[in-house]
Amino acid sequence: MSRFRSRKFVIQALCAYALAMLVGEFVLSAHAGLRGIGKYCGVVIFDRWDTCFLLSGPYITYISEDVKDELRPYAGKAMQVDATDVFQAMNPGDALIRKYKIVGPAPDTREFATLDGLELIAESKFGSGGSATFLIEIRNSGYSPVEVDSSGIGPTLMGVRSEFPFEPSDGRSTAVITRGDLTHPSSVARTIDGKEIFAAYTVDPQSCPPEVFTLEPGQSMRTRITFTAPPGQYQFLFGYGGGVHAEKSLASNAISFDISNGGIAVVLK
Repeated sequence: MSRFRSRKFVIQALCAYALAMLVGEFVLSAHAGLRGIGKYCGVVIFDRWDTCFLLSGPYITYISEDVKDELRPYAGKAMQVDATDVFQAMNPGDALIRKYKIVGPAPDTREFATLDGLELIAESKFGSGGSATFLIEIRNSGYSPVEVDSSGIGPTLMGVRSEFPFEPSDGRSTAVITRGDLTHPSSVARTIDGKEIFAAYTVDPQSCPPEVFTLEPGQSMRTRITFTAPPGQYQFLFGYGGGVHAEKSLASNAISFDISNGGIAVVLK
């Protein structure tokens, strides 16, 4: 009997341990996307609507309209801020920083990505069909080989907030497509006021890079991505680097375009 009880106790202990591990993993997963007070990094972007956000690879962090001008002198630069008031509508999801102090340039820790010598270039390739197709390029203009992780390359599509009111942005625009990369494309499908909204992008399988690749000095990676989105005003750019709390990141040039009611994309000059 004592041997049976001993075995039963061991089994119960193992079950309890396994349950604790599962609960622990669930808690970690549930909090993995939390955006609370603390340090945030990203390239300072002011888009075509003058909305400000930090671009950190596949992620963005909005800066409130009330406090965005403090970052205007740093447009295009990778900066770090210490946020003391952060609003996140849902987890996982992007956040809005409503109060912060500028720390300085984003640290180049290289924990998640090495950026030495890399340049990000976006080019429109709409063609006669009018599809919103872009050629994205990462070029190694440095002097040493650089390993690049495709999951850190994040296409971002901005649009008019009144048409896509599901992000925490308080500016005139919001991210229609974000939190995706070349390995895991992002999309959105929602019904707003009885109107179905769908937006997505696809990566050309013929030019899609491997999950991890190395660029020698002078080499480039080029791939095509195509967006599907409702008629409206948009702006495209992409980033590369670590997460929102992590380190220095890079951003490409931005391309503004409109999609007509007939589905034809036209670049704005």
